[in-house]
Amino acid sequence: MTDKMRVYTKVLQMLKKQMPTTRQCFVVTLAMMISGIVTGKKAQLSVMSAQIPSRAKPESNERRMRRFVSNENVDKTVFYMPFAEMILQQLAAHTLYIAMDGSTVGRGCMTIMVGVVYRQRLLPLAWLTYRGKKGHTAAARHIEL
Repeated sequence: MTDKMRVYTKVLQMLKKQMPTTRQCFVVTLAMMISGIVTGKKAQLSVMSAQIPSRAKPESNERRMRRFVSNENVDKTVFYMPFAEMILQQLAAHTLYIAMDGSTVGRGCMTIMVGVVYRQRLLPLAWLTYRGKKGHTAAARHIEL
């Protein structure tokens, strides 16, 4: 069994236990996304999709994940907050560093996020995505976040 498959299987098993009443297609897609982030070390859908142990083409996996994140029936708080809480509980014994960062996330779109710095990564706690060009973000957007 490959490392990618091992990570995906472990994540899927954990999610099925944590979310027994959630639609299985959502649980599987979330497991794909989490394992893609863990093995690919990036949160870009194109990178994540290439890390998923699946017979489907990476492009198909990317479209599936894109539909998931844009699905209005998927409550991001329900899917995301349990993981944020778990991570913060694990880090609570240490000094936490909070940072704000901005990234280009697509054609003409930017995201600014606030998160906890962990192993040279920013684990997002809150974010705001908007149409805009790469570069400086207005103070009003920072305040809005």
